[in-house]
Amino acid sequence: MKKIDFEIFGPGQYLYFDIGRLIQVENLTGKSAGDIIRNQELNLGILTALLSIGLRQHGIKNPQWYANKMQELIDEGHEMDEFVQPVVKAIAGSGILGKEVYYAIFPEEEPTGKANTKPKN
Repeated sequence: MKKIDFEIFGPGQYLYFDIGRLIQVENLTGKSAGDIIRNQELNLGILTALLSIGLRQHGIKNPQWYANKMQELIDEGHEMDEFVQPVVKAIAGSGILGKEVYYAIFPEEEPTGKANTKPKN
């Protein structure tokens, strides 16, 4: 499980998903986090649900709170990628998408000696 810095809602905040939180995602959205990423179904409703679960350690807020806060920040000039990319990284950081995806997103963590073992064509 990898913690992703996510200070857009407040200093010192970070986002993460573990198995327990991913179960909450499934219960709340009816979809697995893996399916959300693979099928590119990260719509606003799912995004706010993921934020409410992934940032839970900073206080329990419902998805509507995140929707309102996102609107304020968008109105101030923030971009949607500032919300989406960290969520995708946190899901990959959970490890549920497999090692290949994990190391594609976090190449600096790939074990030494394995980074360049793929044959060149």
